[in-house]
Amino acid sequence: MTSQSDIFSLIDAQNEIVDYWNSRRQSGVVPLRSDMDPGALRAHLHCISILELDGQGGATFRLMGTQLRNLIGADMRGCHIDELPDEYASIWRMGGGLPRPESCQPDQGVVDLGESHHAWLRLPLRHTAADETPSMVLCHDILRRKKTRMSRPVFSLHPLASRAVAA
Repeated sequence: MTSQSDIFSLIDAQNEIVDYWNSRRQSGVVPLRSDMDPGALRAHLHCISILELDGQGGATFRLMGTQLRNLIGADMRGCHIDELPDEYASIWRMGGGLPRPESCQPDQGVVDLGESHHAWLRLPLRHTAADETPSMVLCHDILRRKKTRMSRPVFSLHPLASRAVAA
């Protein structure tokens, strides 16, 4: 059985990043990539990648966190997403595909993959102030094996208590 707290901890990580992204917006405009301070996202950098959109539904990796590099077995910076095997490319296509350049809203979700969960987050970014639409996407992806609940008694005898206490 999967603990709901496992899912909530994934969503909490996503919400921290979305809150930071929102704090970098000015007048509701999508932030620039240069507005994002890696130090503010230090706890999440290992799961972050940045994709540059080509405007035709494809993307090139500009940054890839260490956990994602370890998962794939290579640093994909400078490579097109289509160069990945399908099992890995699907990580960045969560939520119905890569964001369209006209999308200015965050998109996030948690997918049950059987033995694990995949929490994904997509935040649009502009490369330059002249960009009217997002040309980049900050991606946050966590693949976490499900924790199973160990069967344990609801009550147990505590050695220092004269009665049963909740375990």
